[in-house]
Amino acid sequence: MAHSYNILSTALLPEDALKNLADANFLCDAVPFIQTTAALTDEIIAQIKTYTQEHIIVIFTSAQAVNAVISCCAGNRPNWQILCISGATKKAVVDFWDDDQIIASADDAIGLAKHIEHIPAQNIVFFCGNKRLDTLPTLLTNKGFQVKECIVYETKLTPIKVDKNYNALLFFSPSGVESFLSENTIAPDATLFSIGKTTALALKQNIRNEVIVAAQPDKNILVNTVIEFYKNHKK
Repeated sequence: MAHSYNILSTALLPEDALKNLADANFLCDAVPFIQTTAALTDEIIAQIKTYTQEHIIVIFTSAQAVNAVISCCAGNRPNWQILCISGATKKAVVDFWDDDQIIASADDAIGLAKHIEHIPAQNIVFFCGNKRLDTLPTLLTNKGFQVKECIVYETKLTPIKVDKNYNALLFFSPSGVESFLSENTIAPDATLFSIGKTTALALKQNIRNEVIVAAQPDKNILVNTVIEFYKNHKK
């Protein structure tokens, strides 16, 4: 049977997500357009170990940051109050910490900031990457919080030229959008799927294609969004 749709994922996908696409008669190319690596210098590791002895509020907006910090905890769970993005980030948190240590989660930075409005202004540690957006730190600073950033991973753009035409493209971060568009253009009739609102905004600032946003920032949910979209938009 010929495949109905060709799609490009700009990040690797879980095996079950790829199987779901194949079962639904999609041909999917998964090509990573960014690379993330831990940035744990001796200084950063020492700082994290100091934080593990403190009862503080911390923020995670990516699973990469969670995993980098956990690697410095030597199996001990710090007594932190945690704010995090939902989806893969929250899953990485709850796999290590107790659920009741999460005081708020949301699908994006703006939603997370709204939860933080109800917390008295204080110091907050933001574990992030080197290409983090200004959205959350700016919102928090404007509300009187002292944000201490701790860069625990680095994001490198890995753009490649894509010569194939796709019906749909999947995006997972503003950095991925930047990397893809640095070498490629998007056909006007292609449908774009975004893992979250922040990534969708990065797309809309550069192109006019339709952008569909997943209900939650999760790769499997994004893939299911693609499948359901085309079920309802058959040729």
